[in-house]
Amino acid sequence: MNERNTGTKKTFLAIVVIAFIFGYVFFVIKLLERTFQGIPKDYSQQRRVLLLYHTDHEALLKAGREILRQGPKDPMNYRYYGIIYLGGFPVPEGVRIPKIIRDLNTYDTRINFSGYLFLEMQGGVTGFGVRIYPDGFKAPGRYFSYGDRELLPGLWYYDYGYRCDPEYDRKIDRIIKEGQWDGAGKSVVNKQ
Repeated sequence: MNERNTGTKKTFLAIVVIAFIFGYVFFVIKLLERTFQGIPKDYSQQRRVLLLYHTDHEALLKAGREILRQGPKDPMNYRYYGIIYLGGFPVPEGVRIPKIIRDLNTYDTRINFSGYLFLEMQGGVTGFGVRIYPDGFKAPGRYFSYGDRELLPGLWYYDYGYRCDPEYDRKIDRIIKEGQWDGAGKSVVNKQ
């Protein structure tokens, strides 16, 4: 009888401890959601402003083309030993990355197998950034897309927002001209 009573107490104690742990984790998750609500969107917009408003596009184009000049002459046949990336490879060691590109603190900097430089400011399905093409670049295929918006000849901006918002070009215009975006500083937290 005593053994059964002890086993029941241990089981009850284990259930209480597990329930407490789940409750604590749930509380922390909800606290973090409330604390950081709206920040990722604002952070993305700040990165867009950095790239589109505060960056000298001519200098960026020149820096990107310098990387391409120092990189492999035939990117399609370049043998990269390391993690395989979709559509490209990291800038090879020994190639100096100019300060203007380092200052952007890109999410990813790759040379595409087609021969252009890919600077990704934010990755994933909500990604955006620029593509820098060498002088005289020709589209490798019929369905090739340079990007969503040409900033300068050879410098193209791409952004997931163009796929889902017909007014997106107007928003990008505002960022380029004024360094502002619609809804700046209006996160869900500020509305409460």
